[in-house]
Amino acid sequence: MGSRRRPPTTLVFLVLLLCLFYAPRWVFSLSFNLNFSDPSAGSSMDLAGDASISSSRLELTKSERNTKIQDSVGRASYTHKVPLWSKATGEMASFTTTFSFLITPDKDSLPDTGDGMAFFLGHFPSVLPLNSTGGSLGLLPYLTNGTGDSRIVAVEFDTFRNEQYADINRNHIGINVNSLNSTAFTDTTTWPGKNLTSLSVIMKATVKYQNDSKRLGVDLLIDDALYHVNATVDLSRYLPEEVAVGFSAATGDVAELHRILSWSFNSTLESKKEAAPPAEPPLPIPASSTTTKNWYQSYQPS
Repeated sequence: MGSRRRPPTTLVFLVLLLCLFYAPRWVFSLSFNLNFSDPSAGSSMDLAGDASISSSRLELTKSERNTKIQDSVGRASYTHKVPLWSKATGEMASFTTTFSFLITPDKDSLPDTGDGMAFFLGHFPSVLPLNSTGGSLGLLPYLTNGTGDSRIVAVEFDTFRNEQYADINRNHIGINVNSLNSTAFTDTTTWPGKNLTSLSVIMKATVKYQNDSKRLGVDLLIDDALYHVNATVDLSRYLPEEVAVGFSAATGDVAELHRILSWSFNSTLESKKEAAPPAEPPLPIPASSTTTKNWYQSYQPS
Protein backbone atom coordinates (compact mmCIF):
# COMPACT_ATOMS: atom_id res chain seq x y z
CA MET A 1 0.00 0.00 0.00
CA GLY A 2 1.47 3.41 -0.94
CA SER A 3 2.00 6.05 1.75
CA ARG A 4 -0.27 9.15 1.84
CA ARG A 5 1.53 12.35 1.05
CA ARG A 6 1.00 15.32 3.36
CA PRO A 7 0.13 18.71 1.88
CA PRO A 8 3.03 21.17 2.03
CA THR A 9 3.36 23.28 5.19
CA THR A 10 2.93 26.50 3.18
CA LEU A 11 -0.49 25.39 1.96
CA VAL A 12 -1.63 24.53 5.50
CA PHE A 13 -0.50 27.95 6.71
CA LEU A 14 -2.38 29.67 3.88
CA VAL A 15 -5.59 27.80 4.73
CA LEU A 16 -5.29 28.82 8.40
CA LEU A 17 -4.83 32.47 7.43
CA LEU A 18 -7.91 32.35 5.24
CA CYS A 19 -9.94 30.83 8.08
CA LEU A 20 -8.85 33.60 10.44
CA PHE A 21 -9.63 36.28 7.86
CA TYR A 22 -13.14 35.07 7.20
CA ALA A 23 -13.96 34.26 10.84
CA PRO A 24 -16.78 36.43 12.21
CA ARG A 25 -15.79 39.51 14.20
CA TRP A 26 -17.19 40.19 17.64
CA VAL A 27 -19.25 43.35 18.07
CA PHE A 28 -20.45 44.93 21.32
CA SER A 29 -23.31 47.41 21.08
CA LEU A 30 -25.02 49.38 23.83
CA SER A 31 -28.21 51.35 23.33
CA PHE A 32 -30.76 52.90 25.66
CA ASN A 33 -33.44 55.57 25.44
CA LEU A 34 -34.76 57.20 28.61
CA ASN A 35 -37.66 59.59 28.98
CA PHE A 36 -37.76 60.88 32.53
CA SER A 37 -41.52 61.39 32.41
CA ASP A 38 -41.65 57.58 32.60
CA PRO A 39 -41.30 56.49 36.25
CA SER A 40 -39.33 53.40 35.22
CA ALA A 41 -36.49 55.53 33.81
CA GLY A 42 -35.18 56.16 37.31
CA SER A 43 -34.17 52.52 37.73
CA SER A 44 -31.52 53.03 35.02
CA MET A 45 -29.79 55.87 36.87
CA ASP A 46 -27.43 56.16 39.83
CA LEU A 47 -27.87 59.47 41.65
CA ALA A 48 -25.36 61.29 43.85
CA GLY A 49 -25.35 64.52 45.82
CA ASP A 50 -28.42 66.67 45.27
CA ALA A 51 -29.57 64.88 42.10
CA SER A 52 -33.14 63.58 42.10
CA ILE A 53 -35.87 62.41 39.74
CA SER A 54 -39.25 64.13 39.85
CA SER A 55 -42.42 63.16 38.04
CA SER A 56 -41.21 64.41 34.67
CA ARG A 57 -37.50 65.17 34.78
CA LEU A 58 -34.08 64.44 36.18
CA GLU A 59 -32.97 67.24 38.52
CA LEU A 60 -29.18 67.51 38.78
CA THR A 61 -29.11 70.10 41.58
CA LYS A 62 -31.54 71.18 44.30
CA SER A 63 -34.95 71.89 42.86
CA GLU A 64 -37.42 74.70 43.40
CA ARG A 65 -39.02 72.65 46.17
CA ASN A 66 -36.01 73.47 48.32
CA THR A 67 -35.71 76.72 50.21
CA LYS A 68 -32.04 77.21 49.29
CA ILE A 69 -30.57 76.08 46.00
CA GLN A 70 -27.18 77.83 46.23
CA ASP A 71 -24.00 75.75 46.66
CA SER A 72 -25.69 72.64 45.31
CA VAL A 73 -24.00 69.83 43.36
CA GLY A 74 -25.20 66.54 41.92
CA ARG A 75 -24.46 63.73 39.51
CA ALA A 76 -26.59 61.21 37.64
CA SER A 77 -25.01 58.34 35.69
CA TYR A 78 -26.19 55.28 33.80
CA THR A 79 -26.28 52.35 36.18
CA HIS A 80 -24.15 50.05 33.97
CA LYS A 81 -20.56 50.42 32.79
CA VAL A 82 -19.97 51.27 29.13
CA PRO A 83 -17.12 49.54 27.18
CA LEU A 84 -15.08 52.34 25.58
CA TRP A 85 -11.95 50.69 24.19
CA SER A 86 -10.04 47.40 24.27
CA LYS A 87 -6.44 47.10 25.41
CA ALA A 88 -6.23 43.65 23.79
CA THR A 89 -7.18 44.82 20.29
CA GLY A 90 -6.57 48.56 20.46
CA GLU A 91 -10.09 49.14 19.18
CA MET A 92 -12.08 52.22 20.22
CA ALA A 93 -15.86 52.59 20.37
CA SER A 94 -17.87 55.11 18.42
CA PHE A 95 -20.88 56.60 20.15
CA THR A 96 -23.72 59.09 19.77
CA THR A 97 -25.73 60.52 22.63
CA THR A 98 -28.62 62.98 22.51
CA PHE A 99 -30.38 64.69 25.40
CA SER A 100 -32.96 67.42 25.89
CA PHE A 101 -32.56 69.73 28.86
CA LEU A 102 -33.50 73.02 30.44
CA ILE A 103 -31.44 75.42 32.55
CA THR A 104 -33.82 77.72 34.41
CA PRO A 105 -32.54 80.85 36.20
CA ASP A 106 -33.25 81.33 39.88
CA LYS A 107 -35.32 84.48 40.37
CA ASP A 108 -33.36 85.34 43.52
CA SER A 109 -30.06 85.25 41.61
CA LEU A 110 -31.01 87.36 38.59
CA PRO A 111 -29.46 88.96 36.65
CA ASP A 112 -26.68 86.45 37.39
CA THR A 113 -27.10 82.69 37.24
CA GLY A 114 -24.71 79.80 37.63
CA ASP A 115 -22.88 77.68 37.25
CA GLY A 116 -23.84 75.15 34.58
CA MET A 117 -23.97 71.44 33.83
CA ALA A 118 -22.03 68.81 31.88
CA PHE A 119 -22.24 65.47 30.11
CA PHE A 120 -19.29 63.31 31.16
CA LEU A 121 -17.42 60.05 30.70
CA GLY A 122 -15.35 58.91 33.67
CA HIS A 123 -14.40 56.16 36.09
CA PHE A 124 -17.02 53.51 36.86
CA PRO A 125 -18.68 53.62 39.30
CA SER A 126 -19.14 57.37 39.23
CA VAL A 127 -18.17 59.20 42.43
CA LEU A 128 -19.16 62.80 43.12
CA PRO A 129 -15.96 64.72 44.02
CA LEU A 130 -15.66 66.70 47.22
CA ASN A 131 -15.43 70.49 46.91
CA SER A 132 -16.94 70.50 43.41
CA THR A 133 -19.72 73.10 43.71
CA GLY A 134 -19.80 76.30 41.68
CA GLY A 135 -17.57 76.41 38.61
CA SER A 136 -16.32 72.88 39.22
CA LEU A 137 -19.70 71.67 37.86
CA GLY A 138 -19.53 68.46 39.90
CA LEU A 139 -16.72 67.22 37.64
CA LEU A 140 -13.52 67.78 39.63
CA PRO A 141 -12.48 69.28 42.96
CA TYR A 142 -11.76 73.01 42.90
CA LEU A 143 -8.60 73.87 40.90
CA THR A 144 -7.69 70.19 40.52
CA ASN A 145 -6.98 68.20 37.35
CA GLY A 146 -8.22 64.67 36.77
CA THR A 147 -5.83 61.81 37.59
CA GLY A 148 -6.33 58.14 38.46
CA ASP A 149 -9.96 57.39 39.23
CA SER A 150 -10.89 61.07 38.84
CA ARG A 151 -10.02 61.15 35.12
CA ILE A 152 -12.84 62.63 33.12
CA VAL A 153 -13.79 63.90 29.66
CA ALA A 154 -16.79 66.22 29.58
CA VAL A 155 -18.90 68.57 27.52
CA GLU A 156 -19.78 71.60 29.63
CA PHE A 157 -22.70 73.98 29.29
CA ASP A 158 -21.29 76.85 31.31
CA THR A 159 -23.46 79.70 32.57
CA PHE A 160 -21.04 81.62 34.80
CA ARG A 161 -17.67 83.16 34.01
CA ASN A 162 -15.01 81.69 36.31
CA GLU A 163 -11.72 83.43 35.59
CA GLN A 164 -9.73 80.70 37.34
CA TYR A 165 -10.85 78.31 34.58
CA ALA A 166 -10.29 80.82 31.76
CA ASP A 167 -14.00 80.97 30.90
CA ILE A 168 -14.67 83.27 27.95
CA ASN A 169 -18.06 84.39 29.26
CA ARG A 170 -21.14 83.09 31.07
CA ASN A 171 -22.76 81.44 28.02
CA HIS A 172 -20.57 78.88 26.28
CA ILE A 173 -20.17 75.18 25.56
CA GLY A 174 -16.78 73.53 25.92
CA ILE A 175 -14.93 70.23 25.73
CA ASN A 176 -12.92 69.44 28.87
CA VAL A 177 -10.21 66.79 29.15
CA ASN A 178 -9.18 66.07 32.76
CA SER A 179 -9.45 69.77 33.47
CA LEU A 180 -12.01 72.51 34.01
CA ASN A 181 -10.17 74.60 31.42
CA SER A 182 -11.80 73.81 28.10
CA THR A 183 -9.73 72.37 25.24
CA ALA A 184 -12.23 73.85 22.75
CA PHE A 185 -15.26 76.09 23.24
CA THR A 186 -18.01 78.02 21.45
CA ASP A 187 -19.73 81.21 22.56
CA THR A 188 -23.51 80.86 22.31
CA THR A 189 -24.02 84.62 22.44
CA THR A 190 -22.63 84.93 18.91
CA TRP A 191 -25.22 85.49 16.19
CA PRO A 192 -28.12 84.94 16.52
CA GLY A 193 -27.22 85.15 20.21
CA LYS A 194 -28.73 82.71 22.69
CA ASN A 195 -28.48 82.31 26.43
CA LEU A 196 -28.08 78.87 27.96
CA THR A 197 -30.56 79.85 30.66
CA SER A 198 -34.25 80.28 29.93
CA LEU A 199 -37.59 80.01 31.66
CA SER A 200 -39.08 77.86 28.92
CA VAL A 201 -36.67 77.04 26.06
CA ILE A 202 -35.79 73.34 25.90
CA MET A 203 -32.33 72.76 24.43
CA LYS A 204 -31.19 69.66 22.56
CA ALA A 205 -27.58 68.49 22.48
CA THR A 206 -26.00 65.73 20.40
CA VAL A 207 -22.52 64.48 21.25
CA LYS A 208 -20.73 62.21 18.77
CA TYR A 209 -17.39 60.41 18.95
CA GLN A 210 -15.85 58.92 15.79
CA ASN A 211 -13.31 56.22 16.55
CA ASP A 212 -11.45 56.50 13.23
CA SER A 213 -10.75 60.25 13.45
CA LYS A 214 -10.91 60.45 17.29
CA ARG A 215 -13.14 63.46 16.81
CA LEU A 216 -15.46 64.48 19.64
CA GLY A 217 -18.16 66.81 18.32
CA VAL A 218 -21.09 68.60 19.94
CA ASP A 219 -24.18 70.15 18.33
CA LEU A 220 -26.40 72.30 20.53
CA LEU A 221 -29.80 73.45 19.30
CA ILE A 222 -31.38 76.45 21.08
CA ASP A 223 -34.67 77.41 19.45
CA ASP A 224 -33.67 77.58 15.77
CA ALA A 225 -30.00 78.40 16.44
CA LEU A 226 -27.40 75.64 16.09
CA TYR A 227 -24.01 75.88 17.81
CA HIS A 228 -21.10 73.49 17.35
CA VAL A 229 -17.79 72.66 18.98
CA ASN A 230 -15.34 69.81 18.36
CA ALA A 231 -11.91 68.58 19.38
CA THR A 232 -9.61 65.69 18.55
CA VAL A 233 -9.38 63.53 21.68
CA ASP A 234 -7.88 60.02 21.89
CA LEU A 235 -10.13 58.74 24.66
CA SER A 236 -7.92 55.68 25.23
CA ARG A 237 -5.18 58.03 26.49
CA TYR A 238 -7.39 59.68 29.08
CA LEU A 239 -10.01 57.17 30.20
CA PRO A 240 -10.18 53.52 31.36
CA GLU A 241 -11.47 50.74 29.09
CA GLU A 242 -14.91 50.80 30.73
CA VAL A 243 -16.50 54.05 31.82
CA ALA A 244 -19.46 55.66 33.50
CA VAL A 245 -21.54 58.05 31.39
CA GLY A 246 -23.87 60.67 32.78
CA PHE A 247 -24.44 64.26 33.84
CA SER A 248 -23.30 66.61 36.58
CA ALA A 249 -24.17 70.16 37.58
CA ALA A 250 -23.50 72.69 40.31
CA THR A 251 -24.48 76.06 41.69
CA GLY A 252 -22.46 78.52 43.76
CA ASP A 253 -23.32 81.90 45.27
CA VAL A 254 -25.78 82.32 42.40
CA ALA A 255 -28.06 79.53 41.27
CA GLU A 256 -30.26 77.96 38.61
CA LEU A 257 -32.11 74.69 37.98
CA HIS A 258 -30.60 71.93 35.79
CA ARG A 259 -33.16 69.56 34.33
CA ILE A 260 -32.73 66.62 31.93
CA LEU A 261 -35.95 65.64 30.16
CA SER A 262 -34.78 62.76 27.95
CA TRP A 263 -31.55 60.93 27.10
CA SER A 264 -30.54 58.39 24.46
CA PHE A 265 -27.15 56.70 24.04
CA ASN A 266 -25.80 54.38 21.33
CA SER A 267 -22.29 52.94 21.09
CA THR A 268 -20.53 50.20 19.11
CA LEU A 269 -17.18 48.57 19.87
CA GLU A 270 -16.07 45.95 17.35
CA SER A 271 -12.94 43.93 16.73
CA LYS A 272 -10.60 44.90 13.96
CA LYS A 273 -10.92 43.07 10.65
CA GLU A 274 -7.50 41.90 9.58
CA ALA A 275 -6.20 42.72 6.12
CA ALA A 276 -6.37 39.96 3.53
CA PRO A 277 -3.25 37.76 3.62
CA PRO A 278 -0.83 38.30 0.71
CA ALA A 279 -0.92 35.81 -2.13
CA GLU A 280 1.57 32.99 -1.77
CA PRO A 281 4.32 32.91 -4.41
CA PRO A 282 4.53 29.78 -6.57
CA LEU A 283 6.43 26.98 -4.89
CA PRO A 284 9.89 26.28 -6.34
CA ILE A 285 10.14 23.32 -8.73
CA PRO A 286 13.44 21.46 -8.40
CA ALA A 287 14.73 20.59 -11.89
CA SER A 288 16.66 17.48 -10.77
CA SER A 289 13.65 15.31 -9.82
CA THR A 290 10.76 14.48 -12.16
CA THR A 291 8.78 12.80 -9.35
CA THR A 292 9.11 15.82 -7.07
CA LYS A 293 8.13 18.11 -9.92
CA ASN A 294 4.86 16.26 -10.55
CA TRP A 295 4.04 16.11 -6.83
CA TYR A 296 4.42 19.88 -6.39
CA GLN A 297 2.37 20.65 -9.45
CA SER A 298 -0.53 18.57 -8.15
CA TYR A 299 -0.59 20.51 -4.85
CA GLN A 300 -0.01 24.07 -6.08
CA PRO A 301 -2.55 26.41 -4.44
CA SER A 302 -4.91 28.13 -6.82
